[in-house]
Amino acid sequence: MRVFAAIIASALVGVVGGAVAAPPPETGPSYSSLTVRVVLNDERVLVRAFSIQPGQSTGRHTHRDAELLVFVKGGVLKSEADGRSTLWRDGRVVWLDPSTMEDQGSRNAGPAAIELMEVILKTPSPLPSAAAKKSDFGYLAYPNIPGEDVLENDRVIVQRFAMNPGEWEGVHAHHPNTLYIFIKGGRWMSKTTNPPSEILGNSPDGDVAWMPATDLSVGHQSGNIGTTMSDVVWIALKK
Repeated sequence: MRVFAAIIASALVGVVGGAVAAPPPETGPSYSSLTVRVVLNDERVLVRAFSIQPGQSTGRHTHRDAELLVFVKGGVLKSEADGRSTLWRDGRVVWLDPSTMEDQGSRNAGPAAIELMEVILKTPSPLPSAAAKKSDFGYLAYPNIPGEDVLENDRVIVQRFAMNPGEWEGVHAHHPNTLYIFIKGGRWMSKTTNPPSEILGNSPDGDVAWMPATDLSVGHQSGNIGTTMSDVVWIALKK
């Protein structure tokens, strides 16, 4: 799906193609005992991936910016502070704002690695007006696939979509300032009618990318041409 976003961006009228050099990784939010891998870093978001092995502790978690935690591969985390064990399912999304207190971290109490994405929201520059225009954000609507409304607040809209093999989304638009994270990836075809194009690709579990704004007139849609269900979380920034 990452390649779809890049090629669609170059094909759309009014969208500048090509990759934009990412600024250096930031060091604010952190799990002190985990190795971080930066998977997306631009003007709006920093997305970092963490793998928590069985028996491993995350170490102390601190953060200074608003962020989302997305469990690509869930499991059981046992709190280092009080010993409470919590099951986090695949695709679970958690919102943390700057007022959320630090915690001592948790330990992976299960038999398999937990794969966690940390989506850090950057403050736009220049600062946005007090109320963003409604046209600048909104819910993603697939004509053929119902979405699950996962979370909405004053910063983000989070939705989740599952597609069976052979299903197509139907022609749809994409609002500005959105990104996706595949919980379960797969094989895809993406196509447009204006201009005509067809793109094939594979998205692994945990694939992350920024999606360019796409007008309905482009005739864009994607289909699951693989043999297994795909599952994707979409995040729309409101400001």
